Amino acid sequence: MDKPAIEGGKPVRSEYLPYGRHYVTDEDISEVVKVLKSDWLTTGPEVPAFESEISEYVGSPYVRAVSSGTAALICGVGACGVGRGDEVITTPLSFAGTTNAVIFWGAKPVFVDINPNTLNIDPERLYNAITPKTKGVLILHYGGHPAEMDEITEICKVKDFCLIEDCAHALGATYKGKMAGTFGDAGCFSTHPVKHIATGEGGFVTLKDESKAEWVELFRNQGIDTSTLKRHGSQNIHRYQITELGYNFRMSDIQAALGRSQLKRHNDNLKKRRELAGLYDDRLSGMEGISTPTREPYVEDAYHLYPIMLDLSMIRVDRDYIIRALRAEGIGATLHYPAIHTLEWHRKNLGYKEGDFPTCEEVCRRILTLPIYQQMDEEDINDVITALNKVLRFYRR
Repeated sequence: MDKPAIEGGKPVRSEYLPYGRHYVTDEDISEVVKVLKSDWLTTGPEVPAFESEISEYVGSPYVRAVSSGTAALICGVGACGVGRGDEVITTPLSFAGTTNAVIFWGAKPVFVDINPNTLNIDPERLYNAITPKTKGVLILHYGGHPAEMDEITEICKVKDFCLIEDCAHALGATYKGKMAGTFGDAGCFSTHPVKHIATGEGGFVTLKDESKAEWVELFRNQGIDTSTLKRHGSQNIHRYQITELGYNFRMSDIQAALGRSQLKRHNDNLKKRRELAGLYDDRLSGMEGISTPTREPYVEDAYHLYPIMLDLSMIRVDRDYIIRALRAEGIGATLHYPAIHTLEWHRKNLGYKEGDFPTCEEVCRRILTLPIYQQMDEEDINDVITALNKVLRFYRR
């Protein structure tokens, strides 16, 4: 039996394979350089062009680009009128930005447990968490697998709740043929470097309602009622009015140009991610000690993540040690995510404790995510499988 690298053995890979990596081409660089040589580094023509192209791709009538995925969530929640004293039902299995967007507006995030198969919010538990203070629902399409949107949208329709989709993992994912980000009042996307399209930092909000889009337009730009682009030029007076309290959540033209260039090949990148996931499915089939993702037949997964579950009864170390062992082999396995209600600040300030959401907590003890991004190839997948086999065999009970 080969000794794992963490125990002094030879690693599977000499070059580290991260869980995700941005992909910038010469064409991307050329488009960014054009902006750098132009008159507009920000608040110029690239941002509305990016918004128009995203609108066409996703199939949403209104899109507003912003400075990050978290900014998109803050804008999406705010556009729905969530405020102090309200409750928003959401998932404890996400990045903290999902929850923090609710807290930003003075509202209370109300966690409900997850579906152990898809890792998305459980609609039945969601329904049972409704109170007279419930204003809306904020769901995550975990890893790129859409949540159960038929049930969730029906609940929101009957109860007259706003619905916000956290689509940070899900650009190009579909549920029964319909794009993620088009079900709710707002869809909130991220263009962080490890996401499907990368702009350094950035994000955007998809919206159905013109008035909500107009509100986001103001809020992301300090509440100013006209854009710099519209005020520019010899025929215009450089005057403006502030009609709403707002912040600087703008996306720059540099970021937008990079996003536009990356969007051109997004479908090819999605196809590659799905091929890589298929290789994982095939290679991991029947491997003792793990289970692979559940995918409903009516969804198309965007595969931002490829999570697996460890059977801890079959190994003599915990999940964190397995992650460290895989990293010693050159494989960038990681965790998505620690349950939000167990994080120090959220535990102290939201009144939750370990044991409140047993399914989520059990998942968070067992889950790890394997590398998946478009530059990977079959040899990389084989290295991941070799390392995983090596580590699990050594630590088997």
